[in-house]
Order: sequence, then structure tokens, then C-alpha cells
Amino acid sequence: MASADGLKRKCFTFIWKLENARYFGEKEVCIESPVFFVDGIEKTKWKLHLFPIRTKYIGLILVEGVNKIDINFELAFIALDGTVLTSTNAMTGTFYENQNLGPYYLEATEDLFDSKRSSCVTTRCRMWKSIGELSEDVQCMARTCIGVEKRSFVWNVGNFSALTPEVKNIYEIRSVKTAEQVMSLELLLTKRLHSEEVIRFGVTPNNRIVRIYTIEFFIVDTFENTVGVMKDGLLFHKEFNDESFAVFLTKQEVMEKNNACLHNGALTFRGECTFSFGTHLEEIEGVSSNCPAIESRERDCPWYPSEGSPVLYPVEDVVSDPKRVLIDNLKSMLTNSSLYDVKLRTSKKTHPAHKCILSARSPVFEAMFANVMREKITDCVEIEDLNDDTVSRLLLYIYSGEMEELEWVSATELYEAADKYQILTLKDVCSSYVKTNLCRSNACDALVLADLHQDVDLKTFVQDFILRLGKDIMNSEEWEHLMRDNIKLAAETMHLLYKK
Repeated sequence: MASADGLKRKCFTFIWKLENARYFGEKEVCIESPVFFVDGIEKTKWKLHLFPIRTKYIGLILVEGVNKIDINFELAFIALDGTVLTSTNAMTGTFYENQNLGPYYLEATEDLFDSKRSSCVTTRCRMWKSIGELSEDVQCMARTCIGVEKRSFVWNVGNFSALTPEVKNIYEIRSVKTAEQVMSLELLLTKRLHSEEVIRFGVTPNNRIVRIYTIEFFIVDTFENTVGVMKDGLLFHKEFNDESFAVFLTKQEVMEKNNACLHNGALTFRGECTFSFGTHLEEIEGVSSNCPAIESRERDCPWYPSEGSPVLYPVEDVVSDPKRVLIDNLKSMLTNSSLYDVKLRTSKKTHPAHKCILSARSPVFEAMFANVMREKITDCVEIEDLNDDTVSRLLLYIYSGEMEELEWVSATELYEAADKYQILTLKDVCSSYVKTNLCRSNACDALVLADLHQDVDLKTFVQDFILRLGKDIMNSEEWEHLMRDNIKLAAETMHLLYKK
């Protein structure tokens, strides 16, 4: 064991932040830090291992540099303000190349990977030479980020009164980032005593590398109030197990509240799920040598933590993000209608805007305003085919690249606007929403939308969805309407069934 006096010597300090730690799979063996280089200790390379299944264990690994080395070291978990939560005593260890010395148990008062805690776990490793002393204090900052995506969705189960235990309603959830299907939800009825039919959900992960952490459901009534709440901290691993849970509502109870629960015969669920594809980023953020904070522990820096702990606050907490400032300034021009030089007029309202910004974001607007200048037409654009909500959403995206929360109607209307003005990134976002929110009741509308706008990618996706559900859609009222109103499109889709 190293002496207390030994800890006053110059040392190498490695700070590793694991962001979104609670989304890491419990059944993984360990999480590895980025490899770090210690020039002053025989030019060796090291890494840390963190064991989330036990949550209080850290391993220190000699990666390369020498076959064998003795060092003094200390391991700790620290809070974001630099406070030491728990640590080992300073120890002396003999390390062999590519062998884990440890892991070392650190007594903590609570689970560091608990979902109720901060999602960042910070580990510190301090290292001293066992013989002699480093020439300078060195601090190395690193981070690993677990990629997380959060999805909100609205699921309408049409013709709920006709639902029977033999009929399954399937809702597919896709990643907005990758467009891959990550999970599917299944609503079905199960019978229990006294012939009551209980609403039950099945949850199936469809991507073996995705860890789904939480899923939450609400039944939404006609007044937008939540009637029932279904929560579960479902976590899926590579074993790929399905899960199911009951809602504790019966079909009869919902039917008795028909006026409150059903929208034109449809039962509406609003939900949210969070899932992770694993490690998104790992990097060494910076290395500092002989900085005043290490040498003298002076507190002349206002954000420097107490007790001589290392600085953990990232630069963006102190300096504003220039991109964020730019977006806020552009949004301010839109909301305050400052210096506008054109108006977009719907049937009910005018929306002030700026020709240069519209032109930069849309080739259609650019061509329009170029013609306007040549022909000296009034500075007002008539767009009576779009409603005010869609125009407001369109302008928000043009000015900021941001979007308000979408629902099915707003997403399809915004898709049409994005296609009209050739704002392709917005069109892709709306298309992704349509893909991830397809269900039996809206698939035919989505097919018509894709066909009307000649969107081959979206059309192919919707047709594949319809063919997978087969009779569930083709026996529906929506499919009958499609055959009546667009027999050519319905026949084209049916033809694909026989080509497979």
C-alpha cells in the first residue's frame, strides 16, 4: 500500500465520464474506457474496465508498453462537482501486459447505474511511479457516450368495438436515425374468468443490438386526458426475449366509456419509448500538463470544484454554442417579424418572412422570387392550399431546422408542403414519421400519399407493410375505400402479393 506522503507526489490523473450510463445493458461483461497514454511511466498505454452488472467494480488494464511494471494507483467514483463518492485506498500493484489487475470493489451508498440518478458515471484513476517521481502533473479527460434515441408515438386502433381475441393489432416502431425497425407492439384481447376480455400488450424487439430501456403507454380520451397508464422498465438484451403485460382495463369498460375513450370508434394510445444501439462515441477530450489547478489547487477559477478535485465542467457549460445562438437569432427574426420583406398568405392569415432565408432553404422559393424581381410582382405569395398550422411548422423548420411534435395529420400535411417547396430534409423527416407510425387504419392513406407524390421509397415501404399484415388490412373498411377510389393503386399492390 502507498503511503499518504506518496500521494503528494506528482501524478497522472485520468478522468473518464460515461454518459447515458443507465442505458448500458446489464448483461454486458464490462464497459471499456478509451485507451490513454502515460508518457512518464515507461511510455505505457492503459484503459479502465467498468462492470455495470456489479456497478461498484473498476478494473485497471495495462494495454502495452512493457511486459511487467509496478505502480502506485488509486481508483474512485466522483460526482460531477468533483466530490469523491467512493474510492479505494492508494495501492501498489504489479501489472502484466493485457492482464486485468482487479477488479476492485468500491463501497458506494447507492447504485451508480440507477435510472433515477444522473445518467453520467464519472470514474477517476490516479497513478504514481512506484520508484522515483513523475516530472510533472498530467490530467487526461475522456468520455464514452451511449447512444440513445427517444421516440414518441400515437397509435390509433380503429374499429375497436369489433376487436376480438383472434384479431391482433400490430404497431411497428422504427428508429428515426436509421429507419430500421427496432420493436413492434401488439394489442390483443385475452379472456379471463366471467368471460371478461382484458386488454393486453406484447412487446417484441426486432433488432438484436438494440437495448430498449423504457416504454410507457397512455390511453387518450377525446378531451386529451389520459385514462389509463401502462409503465414498465423493459430492458432487452441479445437473448431477444418478448415481453407482455396487461392494461387492467377490459374491453367492456372501454365500451361503456365510448363517448370519452373512442374517437370515431378508434381507441387512441400515446406512448414513448427509449432505446440504445450501444456506444455512440468514445474520445480523449484533452490532456493538460502542469496547469495551476493541478499544481497549486488554487481556487481562482470560479467553476473549479472544492477539495482539489479535477475540473469536470465541459466548455459548452461556460461558452454559448455559436450554432445555437445563430438558430435562436433566426427564430427571433421569424417570431418578431423583424425586417420582413415578403408575406405568405393562406386563406385565413398572413405569415411575414424573409426572401433570402426562404430562397436559401427552398429552390422553389428561390425561383419564385427571382421571377418576382424581374416581373415586379407584389411581395405576397398566395398559398391557400396550405393551412396556417402547416405554414407555421414549415417556417419554423426553414428558419431553425427544428420541429414541433408531430401527429399523423400534421406530419402528412407537412410532408406535402415539404414536397411542394422541395425542402428534402423536411420531407425525409415527415416520411420517416409516416413509416414509424403506420398501422392498419392509416396504411391506405399513406399509400395514396406516397403514390400522389411519386415517392418510390415511401410507397415501397407502405406496400411491404400492407402485404405483411395481409388480410388484416385487405378486409378492412379503409381497403374497400381504396379499391373504390383508386382501383389501379389497389390492384398494383395486390399484384405484388402474387409476385412474391
